[in-house]
Amino acid sequence: MTTVRLNATDLSRTVLRSDPAVLVELAMAAQRLVLADVPEHLAGWRSRTRAALRPEMRPYLDLCRTPHLVPDLVTPPVFDGDLDALLDRVAGVPDEVLAAELGPLVASGALPARVAPLAAGEPAARARLRAAMRAFHGVALAPYWAEIEAAVRADRAVRGHTLAAGGLDRVLRDLSPYLAWAETGERYALSYRCAVADDVEVAAGGRGLTLLPCHLAPQPYLLADPGGPLVLVYPIRPGRRELGPGAPLADLLGRTRAAVLAATADAPGTSQLARRVGVSAATASEHAATLRAAGLITTRRDGSAVRHCLTPLGEQVLRAGAPAGVRPR
Repeated sequence: MTTVRLNATDLSRTVLRSDPAVLVELAMAAQRLVLADVPEHLAGWRSRTRAALRPEMRPYLDLCRTPHLVPDLVTPPVFDGDLDALLDRVAGVPDEVLAAELGPLVASGALPARVAPLAAGEPAARARLRAAMRAFHGVALAPYWAEIEAAVRADRAVRGHTLAAGGLDRVLRDLSPYLAWAETGERYALSYRCAVADDVEVAAGGRGLTLLPCHLAPQPYLLADPGGPLVLVYPIRPGRRELGPGAPLADLLGRTRAAVLAATADAPGTSQLARRVGVSAATASEHAATLRAAGLITTRRDGSAVRHCLTPLGEQVLRAGAPAGVRPR
């Protein structure tokens, strides 16, 4: 059992992310390929992804080949920025980090001997890793990102409603069937059964806690970030339909309007909505008006700005697993 110990300061600094983290989803996708069991809604995705694998993806898949074990270097606790910037960060990990994380695994046989050049920090090996991650992303995540993004944002919307109605205590109690929440006086704990370690305790120590929803994670796990808050990745509850590359909501509403609907999961303002979808503020406002008229969102004033919020109907549309997060072309 892994237990995260929290105090009152940690609770006051608890943050729930509203968007998926691409490098975390990528690592979990690689893990899903090696785990013995796969949930029904991911079975078709795994078959298609396995069929699309190519030899140039091996440098990345080698690092994720052991069930429930992923080197920290491929999941840095950085959630903003485009894919290329994130891949550059991984490829630029200091030599001492590569040696510390990969060297013992190569020596023990947990990783194959061909990982040794990367463990030594060789530039060519770094470039191969970056290219492998980009190639694997193209088959495992890119065709499905709209649906993953919509499902994670819908989960975040549900947590937001729970927070407003029942407070943080209820959010943490209902966060995931894999997690157990307990409180004793001013001491609090989130626990989960870990497949590779027993009786591990981690104290946040006032650093706070970031909760990161993940579509593909098979179980909760902690991201290493010694200088920042603890980051707890938790699996969202699966939707009712299989993860696939189709976009029925986008076909119904249009790509831009479907993207606007998905982007309202955490009540953004018009300017923020426009940036997320990649359109002008006037266009975002026009699409928001149409969605409001259809009863899928509401708009309320917040000081000098306005915020667009999902209605229960709009939330149900996203919770059904309809992919709505694609950017317009």
